[in-house]
Amino acid sequence: MAVGFTDEQKQDIAAKLLQAGSDLAGSVGFKEMTVAQVAKKAGIATGTFYHFYRSKEEFAVALINDMEERSFDALKSRIANGESIPVEEFLKYYREFFRPQNNFLLRLKLADWVWLKTHISDGPYFENKADTERLDAVIPYIKGIRRDFDKGAVVNLIKGIYAVYQNRETFFEKSLDTTVDLIFETINNYVREK
Repeated sequence: MAVGFTDEQKQDIAAKLLQAGSDLAGSVGFKEMTVAQVAKKAGIATGTFYHFYRSKEEFAVALINDMEERSFDALKSRIANGESIPVEEFLKYYREFFRPQNNFLLRLKLADWVWLKTHISDGPYFENKADTERLDAVIPYIKGIRRDFDKGAVVNLIKGIYAVYQNRETFFEKSLDTTVDLIFETINNYVREK
């Protein structure tokens, strides 16, 4: 961890790095993003970056973790006293997370996903078991959901959203939001109790 900084400075720099990385990942992509670009955008020296992260790969994992944690925290803030929310409300919340302006991963191109997959081999980001575990983590917060649905089918539909955005240049750009809305409608129709 960073040396020579107060705890407050460390927190400030860490937040600036994550914001800079999120912005750059969404604009230039992981493959083309450099540590020097991240440091410059965060307003720090390039060497300071390495007090926080050992590599661009470790930083990529931190960015993804941060986005997932903020999303899950936002969900938990919607749930009062450990109660659950209706499946429709959950999917409405989750749909907002799946807009490119709210999820930098949806702004990545296919080459960036290839870079992530080849450079982040020690994390749970490309493992089906981890995907279903993330789904299992939110199911207790949802009411009106059938418990016998095929989790793999739901994860595949969610991965399909990423695939649509990764290949956006081969789709009708003006229809992407409608396409994703239809995927969410399909998920809703499939998982809700009849």
